[in-house]
Amino acid sequence: MYDISLRAPSDQALPSPPIWIDPRFMLAVQELHQLEALQLLCHKGEQLVAVLPLYEKKSLGLRRLICPMSSYYQGLWFFWEPEREPNRNLLDELKVTSEVAKWLKSRYKRMQFNLSPHNYDVRGFTWQGLKVLPYYTFSYNSAKEMKMLRDEREKLRSARKHDYKLVEEFRPEEFITLIKDLYDRKEKSLGLSFKAFQTWMERLHRDGLLAQFNLMEQDRIVSTNIVLGGINDQRGYSIMRSTLPSSFKSGASTLHSLLLVEMLKDRFACLDFCGANYPDVARFKAALGLDLEMFFKIVR
Repeated sequence: MYDISLRAPSDQALPSPPIWIDPRFMLAVQELHQLEALQLLCHKGEQLVAVLPLYEKKSLGLRRLICPMSSYYQGLWFFWEPEREPNRNLLDELKVTSEVAKWLKSRYKRMQFNLSPHNYDVRGFTWQGLKVLPYYTFSYNSAKEMKMLRDEREKLRSARKHDYKLVEEFRPEEFITLIKDLYDRKEKSLGLSFKAFQTWMERLHRDGLLAQFNLMEQDRIVSTNIVLGGINDQRGYSIMRSTLPSSFKSGASTLHSLLLVEMLKDRFACLDFCGANYPDVARFKAALGLDLEMFFKIVR
């Protein structure tokens, strides 16, 4: 009933693809991580019904799927006619998921990739014997008001005493400097060259898929983050942020969050803050009043 095939990233039959399957994004990830980016296509007859982005690594003649750090989600994206009944979509998506899982098992002995939060029905993967691990993220719905906990409101009052303002301006060298400082403080590795990551940022910014937002104190950046999402995306993704430790104590990161959602509420219906899986980060995002969401990692 369903035919599955692979192709190099392309926008053929995808006039306005979400960023995670946008060929410009996928090819940038391919170059950054030195792997092969592929689109898995699922057809029913002549109709394209689903696309899954894959990142393949070959080692000793064996193919495996990996989850590159620059692509927070992969996600299975469905393309149904708008007038279809929701329960019909539910049943057909389960069939598609099962067929995709069966096909992946036939090709890959090792795999791991993150689905998107919209892929809440993972029965097709579990029924095919793949491992499904729950992960979490926080998001902001632009139609709702952020209701911060008391300690975050106090940080916000403290931050407003400073001459902070949020501006959208692409300054990749300064972003990399602050991110490198963050990783050094945490004694962690980015897992790739900071120079290569900056090149990736510059490529996506030229394509209109990445924006940088800086909290400024006069001419100095005290907090900076990057957001992924094209003009057709309903959901934006704040994938990475760094705030100076001295400014964090004065509430800069809290103010940065508030100003960011206000600035982007007319651009995205939802802003995903990409992560709730480390205690300190999860506590901060929960205290901001963001919504907890679940997504799943598929592993074999």
